[in-house]
Amino acid sequence: MKAVRKTKEGPGLELVDLPVPEPQDHEVLVKVKACSMCGTDVHIYNWEHPWSGGRINPPRTIGHEVCGEVVETGDDVTLVQKGDLVSAESHIFDGKCMQCRMGNMHICENLKFFGVDVDGFFAEYAVIPESNVWKNPHEMPFEIASLQESIGNSVYTVFSNDVTAKTVAVFGGGPTALFAIGILRAAGATQIISVAGSTLHLDIAQKMGADVIINRHEKDPVKEILALTGGRGADVFLEMSGSASALNQGLKALRPTGCASILGLPTKDVSIDMSKDFVMKDITVRGIYGRKVWDTWITTSRLLSTGKFDPSPVITHRLRLDEFEKGFEAMKSGKSGKVVMTP
Repeated sequence: MKAVRKTKEGPGLELVDLPVPEPQDHEVLVKVKACSMCGTDVHIYNWEHPWSGGRINPPRTIGHEVCGEVVETGDDVTLVQKGDLVSAESHIFDGKCMQCRMGNMHICENLKFFGVDVDGFFAEYAVIPESNVWKNPHEMPFEIASLQESIGNSVYTVFSNDVTAKTVAVFGGGPTALFAIGILRAAGATQIISVAGSTLHLDIAQKMGADVIINRHEKDPVKEILALTGGRGADVFLEMSGSASALNQGLKALRPTGCASILGLPTKDVSIDMSKDFVMKDITVRGIYGRKVWDTWITTSRLLSTGKFDPSPVITHRLRLDEFEKGFEAMKSGKSGKVVMTP
C-alpha cells in the first residue's frame, strides 16, 4: 500500500510503499476512503515544536482524520463488522487512569495520538483499535465523515457555553473557527461575528452563517464589536486562532460577566491585562482541548444528520493521496480551508 510518512527527522514527508497492516485482537483494518489535513500535520511536515526533537520517532505514517471501510476485524471485535463505514477518535486513551475513570478520556494521563505516537491515516489502509472506532451512517459522504474529528473540536468549544440567543464573536479563520460558525447558527445564536484576516476565510464564514465579518487588517475588531453591541460587548467569545492579539482583543470585546472559551494554542507566552479584562469584568474563561469522548461525537453526528449544519463550504481542496504536497502547500499558504485527500 501507499502511505505518507515522516521517514526521518527534519522537514518534509515521503510517499512510500508499505505492507498492508494486519489487525490484532480488538482491532479493525480499514480501507481508507478519505483523510483530511489538520494544522498539526503542517507542524509535523515542517518539523516544528512540539513535534520535533523526540515526540515523533520516524518512521511514522501521519494523519489523524479519517473515514474508512472495515475490510477485516481482529479477534473479539463486536462493535463493527466488515463493510461498516467508520471514523476514528484520534486520542488513544488507556481507559484506566484517573482522568479516564472520571470520563475525561480526551486528557488521559497516558494519551497517545494517531499520526504521532502510532501510525496514522494518510495511507490506503490503516488499523484502528475497536475502542477508538466511530460507526458512521452508510449514506454519509466519505469526505464529511473524515471531518468529524475536526468538527468535534468546534462542537466542544461552542457548547462549552450557552450560546442560544447570544451574540458570539469568533476569532480565527481556520477550519475549526469556520465549523464553529455553522454550529452556532444551528444552535440558535442570534448574532455571529467572525473576525479573521483572510478574504477567503471571511467569505467562507459568510457561507457558514456569520452575520457580520470583520477583517482584522482593515478594522479594529474591538471597536467594531462594541459598536455592534451598543457598547456592551459580545456575550460569548471563542478564541480559535492561537494568536496573542486575538486573545487580547476578544477579552476586551467581551461584555462584563461574559464567557470566553479558548481553543487556540499560542506558541509563546501571552500577556493580558488580568485586572481590567479578566478579574474586574467578572468573566468566565474556559480552556478547551480536543473533544469529549464520546459525548462530542454524538452531538456532531446528530448535527450532521439534521441537515441544519453543512460543513462542506469549508472544504477548499480535494486531492489524491499522491498529491499530498499540493495540500501542504495550500495549508502553509493560508489560502485554504479544509484539505481532503482520497487514496
